[in-house]
Amino acid sequence: MHHLVAAQADRTPGRIAVRCGTTALTYRELLDTAGTVAGRLERRGIGFGHRVAVSVDRSTDLVVALLGVLLAGAAFVPVDPTYPAERQAYMLRDAGARLTLTVGRLAGRATTGDVLLLDAPDPGAKPNADVAGRNAADAAGSGDLAYLMYTSGSTGRPKAVMVDHHCLVKGVLAMAPVVAPEPEDVWVSVTSASFDPILVDLFLPLASGGSVVIAEERQVLDGRELGRLLDGCGATVLQATPLAWSMLLDAGWRGRLRVALCGGEPLSPSLAAALRPRVGRLWNIYGPTETTIWSTAHLVTNADQAVVPVGFPLPDTTVRLLDEQLRPAAPGERGEVWIGGGGVTSGYAGLPELTAERFTADPFEPGGRLYRTGDLGHLDATGALVLVGRADHQVKIRGHRVEPGEIESRLAEDSAVAEAVVSARQDGDDQRLVAYLRPRRGHVLDEARIRAHAADRLPRHMLPAAYVTVDCWPRTPNGKIDRRALPEPPARLASPRDADGEPAETAPLTGGGPRADAVSRAGAPPLDDVGSLDEVAAALAGVWGDLLALAPTDAETDFFALGGTSLDVMRMVKSISTRFGVRLSAVQLMREPTLSAHAELVRTALTAADAARPQP
Repeated sequence: MHHLVAAQADRTPGRIAVRCGTTALTYRELLDTAGTVAGRLERRGIGFGHRVAVSVDRSTDLVVALLGVLLAGAAFVPVDPTYPAERQAYMLRDAGARLTLTVGRLAGRATTGDVLLLDAPDPGAKPNADVAGRNAADAAGSGDLAYLMYTSGSTGRPKAVMVDHHCLVKGVLAMAPVVAPEPEDVWVSVTSASFDPILVDLFLPLASGGSVVIAEERQVLDGRELGRLLDGCGATVLQATPLAWSMLLDAGWRGRLRVALCGGEPLSPSLAAALRPRVGRLWNIYGPTETTIWSTAHLVTNADQAVVPVGFPLPDTTVRLLDEQLRPAAPGERGEVWIGGGGVTSGYAGLPELTAERFTADPFEPGGRLYRTGDLGHLDATGALVLVGRADHQVKIRGHRVEPGEIESRLAEDSAVAEAVVSARQDGDDQRLVAYLRPRRGHVLDEARIRAHAADRLPRHMLPAAYVTVDCWPRTPNGKIDRRALPEPPARLASPRDADGEPAETAPLTGGGPRADAVSRAGAPPLDDVGSLDEVAAALAGVWGDLLALAPTDAETDFFALGGTSLDVMRMVKSISTRFGVRLSAVQLMREPTLSAHAELVRTALTAADAARPQP
């Protein structure tokens, strides 16, 4: 992939390659800067066969870091700097990362001893040097490791998918027939670095002469800000999850894109119908990390009224629907989705048994390999793949693959929890996680302690929004826990919102079994006594309660530890504007997510608004 970018830099050295905010790099500047990073890595002893963690926030530094690692002949390991420190440390140990590439403002979060700061002076730099790292990069073959991408693991720890250079190039270039990239394209990237579709965002335009605009954090989290960015930079291509597209439409974005890509979660017919007239072409795309980014694509049309298929295989991709004996499903019948072709990766790092379980030889193609996705599907009348559910309990939360078993393992670490079950409940275009906990005999669950433990160890998208205490599990006839018969969470949990983002007058979340009577609150009483809070903080406590159906326990309660999500933060922005007449950014609220910090932000904004008013 770095060779393709270098070739494009030779053709168009002065064209803008990547920009973020006020920073922009031409193709030549990008390649030279990445080459400098490769040289710095080489002087640290990093080269072919090594693994380098990349912990960089949304900026041009991210592209420079990824490209620099490849130029050095090493493999990159994306590590989200917002993840809990314990999770970051585990990923670095598990990956065997020799060094972490980061920037000064994030250096304190790095959890490995050897750190290289991208924004620090390079004492060993040589003026007018050619691009460094070419020799090491040329030594890497197509079957050598390009990157490790971590996904949720059912055993309680994230697992790393090993992706080689051949798979990376195939995964990126397979999207070319879908997008039909043009040199004039302006791609806006809103994808997280820990989510492999970002590699299409970055490398497909850079290999075809386009320009990449990396949206800043405040723009990713605010539909109005993102809409302004799209319109202001002349964007032509955007890849995003259904939730992000909904956020844009809810903010009043009118649409002017040439191509819109929607993936990571199911695309509802209603969202597709609202989005399709506002873009030139709308594609619904699908694929697991283990088969390198995307595997199928479907061009959405007016015919997609009842369901939106995920479509047909991309180039050098095979999709098979098989039964439990690996026999082809009958025409029109449901089967499990197995994917083959050039994007199938070599498996999971350090997990040979799991690799053997999920990857197998293709019985229909000598020398081929298949990956078992766990997704269930059938072919419609046109031959397009339609997904209909899962063969296991895995779910997608805001585009991220989540294994409930990983969350359950963390919750069961509490001494009072005998057993935990986590399931997903629908909330409009979003999904929320609900944790069901069975206490040990003689123990009372301390929800505040359990929430805090989970928040210290799990990414925000994996934190349950509600906790329900159960005395015993509903069982299927064969004795397994019947997840469909679990009690419903509290009625106000994540109730659907109307078009303005406010709670709608609709039925609460549905689910099998009786409604739960209570959620354990031992050690975490609701904040009924607001006498210790000023008027602003007390009013904000009410806002939190409306959004989460759960009051903060004290002024230092963390919004995300209560199950709040980035979508809730965006709704909070509107609620604060309505209640106080001031507008805060979602980024401000997310960076300091305690009740006291939110109250201070509101007080500061109110003071500034008062000072700006004309004096009589």
